[in-house]
Amino acid sequence: MPDVIAAFAQRARALAAGLVTAPLWLLAGCPVTQPQDTPVSEQRLTEASTGADYYLYVPSYYDARRAWPLVVTLHGTHGFDSAHAQVKEWKYLAEKYGFLVLAPSLSSPQGILPVARSLRLKALETDERRVLAALAEVESRYRIDTRNVLITGFSAGGYPLYFIALRHPERFSALVARACNFDADIARTLPVTEKLRAMPMYIFFSKTGINPISSALNPIARQSWEAFRFLRLAGCHKARIKAVSGGHHRCPQRALSFWMKHMSPRP
Repeated sequence: MPDVIAAFAQRARALAAGLVTAPLWLLAGCPVTQPQDTPVSEQRLTEASTGADYYLYVPSYYDARRAWPLVVTLHGTHGFDSAHAQVKEWKYLAEKYGFLVLAPSLSSPQGILPVARSLRLKALETDERRVLAALAEVESRYRIDTRNVLITGFSAGGYPLYFIALRHPERFSALVARACNFDADIARTLPVTEKLRAMPMYIFFSKTGINPISSALNPIARQSWEAFRFLRLAGCHKARIKAVSGGHHRCPQRALSFWMKHMSPRP
């Protein structure tokens, strides 16, 4: 027990140091800097079986005569990010390039305070049901190109990102982790299939992370490399990783550029 208490105290001190030196934009949350002037607005919907909310953006020129790509985007820590912020960061790109955006409201993203693994797993299982149910509902209402479905997460959205993608790789064509958290102990309990091994994956993170003054205080970088090593050792040879300049930013354009390179031709 003393070792547990000491470890908790050490983590709390590191967190406190990070918050003291963090810039004001981080303390206020991660702002959406993408344009918001789309011809139509995002929709806030409630999935029937789970009762969970999700946001959906459908381009103004949607036409059911052809299949449309879809982005499933998972938000980060509550108070710093949200499903609404996620759809707002993607909707301009969706309108410009022609795809739908699904942003579910989640319970598991918590990347700042410690979370017991049993509680995280329970929240991840809840979010798994929410994401898959919302995805099924969108696919029932719109003509989705199931060969081109990107799953992506930002920050603590990495926890549900890896959990859901590893358990259901047949539902997604590509994975992009945008400065994401990763729990290797949970990942090692999940199956790795040939479908997952064939999936294009891109992990990127900031060189300085959430604390531009101290690059050493960068758990996202460490966990990104842990995710990359886990995936490559599991045979996911299409996984790529890159350290990028800038702070802890959303960067949907970077994710989109990777996804577009690996899209299947439209039918």
